[in-house]
Amino acid sequence: MFPADFRARRARGTDAGEDPVSFRAGRIIAALAVAGFMITMFAGSASAVASGTFSGTISPTSCGPMQDVPVVQGDTTIDGVAAEYVSANDIKLELYSPTGRLLVDGDTLTSPESVHYAPESLPTGTYHLQVCPFPGGVVTTPYDYTGAYSVTNGPPVDIPGSDLGSEVGPPTITRTTGKLRFSPATVVDAQRTEGEPLDFFDKSGNLWESGPWGTTTQNSFIHRSTDGGLEFHVDSPNGLRPDPGPGGGDTDVVTDDQGNVYFVDLEALVNLGTSVSNDNGNNWRKNPAAVENTAVDRQWYAIDNGTTTSAADNTVFLAYHATQVGTYIYSSPGSTGPTDPVGGLVWQNASANAPLPLAHDATCAQLRFDPVKRNLYYACNEGNHVRVTIGHVAPGQRTGIKFHNVTVPVSPGGGGPGHLFPALAVDKGGNVYAAWIDTNDNNVYYSSSTDQGATWTSPVQVNSSPSVTNEFIWAQGGAAGTVALSWYGTDAAGQPDGFPNWADDPVGATAVKWWGYVGVISKATTAYATIAQQRFTEKPMHYGQICNQGIGCTVSGGDRQMADYFGFNIDKTGSIRLVYNDTTNQHDGAGLFEVRQEGGKTILGGDAKGLTVKDPATDPTGDAQWPHYSPTGAGANQPQFDFTGLQVGQPNAGTLRVRMSLASLTSLQPPAGKTSSLWLTRFQALSVGDSGEEAYRVFYVGAESTGGLTPSFFAGTTTCTNTTPKNCKVLNYPAQQQITGHVCGNTLVADVPLSGFGNPVNGALLYNVTAVSGGRNAAEDLYADVDATRSFDYVLGSNRGGSSC
Repeated sequence: MFPADFRARRARGTDAGEDPVSFRAGRIIAALAVAGFMITMFAGSASAVASGTFSGTISPTSCGPMQDVPVVQGDTTIDGVAAEYVSANDIKLELYSPTGRLLVDGDTLTSPESVHYAPESLPTGTYHLQVCPFPGGVVTTPYDYTGAYSVTNGPPVDIPGSDLGSEVGPPTITRTTGKLRFSPATVVDAQRTEGEPLDFFDKSGNLWESGPWGTTTQNSFIHRSTDGGLEFHVDSPNGLRPDPGPGGGDTDVVTDDQGNVYFVDLEALVNLGTSVSNDNGNNWRKNPAAVENTAVDRQWYAIDNGTTTSAADNTVFLAYHATQVGTYIYSSPGSTGPTDPVGGLVWQNASANAPLPLAHDATCAQLRFDPVKRNLYYACNEGNHVRVTIGHVAPGQRTGIKFHNVTVPVSPGGGGPGHLFPALAVDKGGNVYAAWIDTNDNNVYYSSSTDQGATWTSPVQVNSSPSVTNEFIWAQGGAAGTVALSWYGTDAAGQPDGFPNWADDPVGATAVKWWGYVGVISKATTAYATIAQQRFTEKPMHYGQICNQGIGCTVSGGDRQMADYFGFNIDKTGSIRLVYNDTTNQHDGAGLFEVRQEGGKTILGGDAKGLTVKDPATDPTGDAQWPHYSPTGAGANQPQFDFTGLQVGQPNAGTLRVRMSLASLTSLQPPAGKTSSLWLTRFQALSVGDSGEEAYRVFYVGAESTGGLTPSFFAGTTTCTNTTPKNCKVLNYPAQQQITGHVCGNTLVADVPLSGFGNPVNGALLYNVTAVSGGRNAAEDLYADVDATRSFDYVLGSNRGGSSC
């Protein structure tokens, strides 16, 4: 999210006597060179009578050639777009009249740029588009660009409004305590912090996660688990983003029934870059400017896998909003394979009312496609209610979809939907649910519809004490009549923005403890619904303020370490799966974790049968490839980093013993590209932060071998690399305290006094105990991500911890 005025435009002069207009986000048809082939945006409006593409080259000081744009009698609008092959190169797109006068100058930040020209009267003749460098902004070769234009005619059409949805009486609620059992948190990434994660299961049950690293880094990440969420690895050959930058804004990742993966990132807070992988994340093809508008924000994917098993009727839908303009849904065919230049890369406006927005600009929920009723649903905040955009999709239909807007009943809390996004879900019976958090009373509400959004129940409060103040709502549909909501809640009364900020008042912030909550609503569409509420986190996962101002939090100094939401999905059994941030470490860093439902009824009606990991934990072999992902595929398995087990115990009350077992320690050579081999066991425990506040510090026990020599053993508590003060990005594990350890066959054994970590271990429970292996060149480095064990909790004093050898 970002404020509407975040991009100050550079003013340019225009000639008098003609109709000058200032730049605004254009409704444009784009053609962009990507990976050596031309991607052509299809005309999204039936009124488009002329269109074309162009390409050329600029230099740091000279413009490209003029491009002819013919206008005939009856034409009313000219739209154009151009993008540099290297999007960091800063360009301007200029539109000239037939007499050579400058009419419009599209100039925001870097590439791409667009223009929109729609005067009251558009004289006929040949107009011209020209791409020019912004002085000092062209930074690197190649200087090639591609672009497109569209000329339309016909009267303008207004943005559609909303129909008032019918309202029926609310259900009578029975409240109960949830009886679901959740796992200890799995460490998704032991180093990188990441806000607003999302999760998605592919057809094989593999779990994909994506999230941004922030615009200060221009990086976003994908993590993938091939064992159902017990272990994750970053999808990258170098520890950074999976595809070319820039990025670091908002992300989403989905897969289709063919196994293709689709990834989208907000490119430098300007446009959307969409990428496709046909080989499980090893190779990615990318379109760096996928949609017509610039100044776009918060995009969401939805997949229509069609009515057949072939790829021919698959469609990927992409929803977003353009700042101060409106909301849009675009579409692309599903990918047909690695030589397909269109599927997931070429996008066109899906609306029959294109190129106009679907509705006015708003903060919108994750896009949902219902395969039962074949409807797209897009829920957005609008005043004191949620607005739902609904469009019926015929099999194989991608464009010309007739959308209409419906209002959900007014929020009962005295405010409106906020904090930040609303939520929408569809169950297996095609019933629709809208959920939100009221900005006034901070309660969670839901409303349901059994007739595809035409009629809605009066909203009902979902949360109950101790979840008093709430934030970040999500929803997932289950069996017919069942919906699950998830959110963060605290027992402190107040506004999330008004609580103490950890960066300014860490002690005061810890008085406000946030937990993850789940509320399962059964018989949710009937007159008598039951809400079962419980926590899904076993400890607090955040302290103090949660800033709701989007990127404006960087100006206000608000705490936005978790960004704007967390991820919530269900696996094929219907078990709840949540990927979320935990900032209670000593850095306020957004540690990335995943929690799975291990027991109780699933929302599809079956019994959850998740694997419970206990100490000592075994680990499968053959999963220690280096790298895990690269253009040539996964590397060879590394036996010296391939865990077979992890055991934590105590030979006496004051000592912690860690035993990390590997497939083979015959060789201690580091992975390619690193100088040292590294084995770490990390956990969180109740302790104190750097300012004396409560914190669940990250502690570790490690072994390191330089150049294949005998390893040294150490312990400590993490440091963090910041991009800006108190903005933790990379956790580091330096050798702070030397400890006793040795190699015993294929097991690394280390003993460390509980008083020997440099900071106190105050709690009786060690949370998310996990071993990771790989390599590094220095303590402050992105370590090679080779293998990890499954996470478990350890109760101090519960295990002697095995022999010393």
